[in-house]
Amino acid sequence: MIWAIFKVMALRLWRDKGALLLALVLPGAIYIIFAAIFSNASGGDLDIRMALATTSDAEASIAFHDDLMESDAISAVSQPDWVLGDVREHVRLGQEDVGVVITGDIAVEGPAAITVISEPSRQVAARIVKGQLREALAASANLQSADFVELGTGAEAEDGPKDQSVAYYIGAVGIMFLLFSALQSAAITLEERNGGISERILVGVGGAIKILQGRFLFLTLLGILQIVSICAVAQIFFDVPVTDHLGPVALACLAVAVFSAGFALFIASLCKTAAQMHAVSTFLVLLLSAVGGSMVPRFMMPEWLQGLSRLTPNGWAIDAFYGILARQQTVAELWLVWCILLGGGVLLTAVAAILSQKLGRI
Repeated sequence: MIWAIFKVMALRLWRDKGALLLALVLPGAIYIIFAAIFSNASGGDLDIRMALATTSDAEASIAFHDDLMESDAISAVSQPDWVLGDVREHVRLGQEDVGVVITGDIAVEGPAAITVISEPSRQVAARIVKGQLREALAASANLQSADFVELGTGAEAEDGPKDQSVAYYIGAVGIMFLLFSALQSAAITLEERNGGISERILVGVGGAIKILQGRFLFLTLLGILQIVSICAVAQIFFDVPVTDHLGPVALACLAVAVFSAGFALFIASLCKTAAQMHAVSTFLVLLLSAVGGSMVPRFMMPEWLQGLSRLTPNGWAIDAFYGILARQQTVAELWLVWCILLGGGVLLTAVAAILSQKLGRI
């Protein structure tokens, strides 16, 4: 009996080539991502992007600025006309991880000559940059230590949470949970398909398109309720000012729910069996979450992974909620986020409808 059960399960997995491939590929793929992230972080080679400006006319300060721009240890970007406000804006919008403004003469000991601008979710990056600056100062200006002025981005809410990074995890956890939930709910369509229920439904008015529309509306509404519950917990227990930005947050909730629903229906239209659907959904959600920043902040990733994160819905969901709640960005400033999430969700649903109709996978 034991051997018979074992044989049945093994044959079932062997015959489902898609599920078999994903079951064997998933562990190695996830390992590659996390190994790349943590080896990068533990080795001290974080690809931290720094916005750099110099407002001092001192010769030593200008030379130090040039040394930082040429340094291989620090990834710095700068423009000749940048001032403190420009650097703060770049950090606020997440275009760079940390800002540094040289405001005084670094060759003269006394008042701090360097201002470091940090962003709440990337405090670790600011600490690392300060250490790198101290090393660079000691090497170029023969100073063994230096004092810094530390500033925020100017977008921090006075009545918000002490640790604004909690706003980061609304989008990070929300999109990961919604993808899992939507994919599991969409897997029911495979059971309906295999049980002949879908064929009976097709006899009714509207056909395949109406079926997909109904499923899309259900998954979207379910996703909205789930992400709203996360926002409510963030407001009640972590003082995240959700109600102060009710309109933009509502749009963000709708956007992530629409994308999750469309994505789930698209994947369901490609899968043949329930086992394959479960394997695909687990693989994709873990992969997208790891690369997109739901599990590890993106600034800790190597540069090639940071680039890939822009291709994931997780990265855009994080930008939506964190942009609204921590960076104080407006709906207009986040127009690209809405295009990706809302447009992507509708497009994936349309593709799912076409594929389902042609492949007979309703």
